[in-house]
Amino acid sequence: MKIQWNNVTWYSKFIALVLFVALPFIGFYYGMRYGKIVAVLDQVPAVIATGTATGGNLVLGYYANSAEWQTDANNIAGGFSIAYPLDFDTQDNNSAAPSTDWRLDANGVSGIKYFTLTVPRAFEPQTNFVDATLTVGASGSSAAAAQCLAPDQGGGPAMATSSVTINGIVFTLFNSSGAGAGNYYETTSYRTLHAGKCYAVEYTIHSGQIANYPASYDLRPFDKQQIDSVMKNIVDTFTFM
Repeated sequence: MKIQWNNVTWYSKFIALVLFVALPFIGFYYGMRYGKIVAVLDQVPAVIATGTATGGNLVLGYYANSAEWQTDANNIAGGFSIAYPLDFDTQDNNSAAPSTDWRLDANGVSGIKYFTLTVPRAFEPQTNFVDATLTVGASGSSAAAAQCLAPDQGGGPAMATSSVTINGIVFTLFNSSGAGAGNYYETTSYRTLHAGKCYAVEYTIHSGQIANYPASYDLRPFDKQQIDSVMKNIVDTFTFM
């Protein structure tokens, strides 16, 4: 049978009727699926923040599952490895140039900052969170070794707060904070002596004074516990090679 496409027939009317009835349902179905996907993506920070507590750390989905992260394999010279979420920016110091910023308040002692990770503002949108930075540095100087586990004499922490064992490594923890020009910085420093070197694994959370932002920005206070949990999860992957 030859179909006359330019003629109105009973079967063309039937097809048109089926499409007329079915298309709204098909559109509604895929519209709902799209809406759910967008909602999940928009609510990732909220899902992270409302995780359940397990062993002192929040269950943060991807950000707690280090098996799915990228492992930094470029720090053979530093003698360590560390893993991190794929959506965070990282930088390796391949030139191994000495500097005095290998750890917070190094008292002028030089070392090498081997690794830097940055958590962008977008991780906690519509808040006063600015960024967070994690670094791994080490120094083999005798002065660095002598000062490694001692209270800082400068603007750093006056005393250690506690100790923690990570992958068989005993770290001494130091905490410090600072403020200036409407910005607030909180640093947690993990320090240990290994193979004659002082190692410092540190992260600094940077936030802005929320009162300094225009009300039209409609910002809410950032979730510090969320950022702390993610940064601690990264530190927990640190190990010597």
